[in-house]
Amino acid sequence: MRSVTATAYARAGLLGNPSDIYGGRVLAFTFRNFSARVLVEPAERTVLGSEVSTDDMRDAIAVGLAGRCGEGALLAAALNQLTHHAPRLLELPGSGARVGFRVTVTTDIPRQVGLAGSSAIVVSTLRALAGWFGVALDAARLAELALRAERDELGITAGPMDRVVQAQEGLLHIDCRPPGSSVSLAAQLLPPLFVAWELTPGVPSGVLHDTVRARWEAGDPAVRAAVDALATLADEGLDALRARDVARLRRLVDRNFDVRASVWPHGERDEELVAIGRRRGAAVKLCGSGGSVLGVMRAEAEYPALATAYRDAGCGILRPEVAVR
Repeated sequence: MRSVTATAYARAGLLGNPSDIYGGRVLAFTFRNFSARVLVEPAERTVLGSEVSTDDMRDAIAVGLAGRCGEGALLAAALNQLTHHAPRLLELPGSGARVGFRVTVTTDIPRQVGLAGSSAIVVSTLRALAGWFGVALDAARLAELALRAERDELGITAGPMDRVVQAQEGLLHIDCRPPGSSVSLAAQLLPPLFVAWELTPGVPSGVLHDTVRARWEAGDPAVRAAVDALATLADEGLDALRARDVARLRRLVDRNFDVRASVWPHGERDEELVAIGRRRGAAVKLCGSGGSVLGVMRAEAEYPALATAYRDAGCGILRPEVAVR
């Protein structure tokens, strides 16, 4: 049997995040500088990464989910969601669910710095397994299954943004209000950007969102107001991109960080990542949950000085290359 490979790219939130968790709106894009790649190939047993190896697909799912964290859990959650979508996979010839295959993940997305590394693993795993088993998945269903894998199977506080943009790829405005919708935009609308990140892994994104989620469910007015403000920033950002109004977009990006910081927890290092860019004229916000920032420059010529400043501070930095499917 042939092997199958699939890829998903890192994600940067441009505006609106993390309002997606609460039915807001966001602007985000995938960039091909970092990616997760999944290989599915024939094997004597069902093997999920380096953590799970059994003779039965059902057992592999159960063992992986019991771990609740790590690569094995992500792979098991993705496989479980695919079997919910296509129950026939558990009735394949060869003694029930006994179908041997090995799933191997290779990723260079920096860990736990808010660049959607976990969801990239889940999305690429679903793509690869769907190809392996011959299951049709359009982008909308792929994003739905990926969200369910992390949120419902593993209990991670997560929203649609990462999964939708990684499933569709490119630059998107995403409306997360049910039933949800997205608008693809030309990457050429983006002004000069950079992404900088902390080289030391932080904490899982779900941990950072859990306390705010509890406040939201309790009806906290500050959280509700912040979510509305962030969603509005994404809508205004869509207008600014279409008008090629870089000055307005930069103001919105700075405002996004300030609104987010008023409610969501962040550390001193996140503030430093933002301050390094702002001191040199860039508009800066967090890419995701923390540990990396997206900056909007006034001109391409500003990048060398910014790169030096971030590297001197012990950070990585790059110019994102938008990934379009």
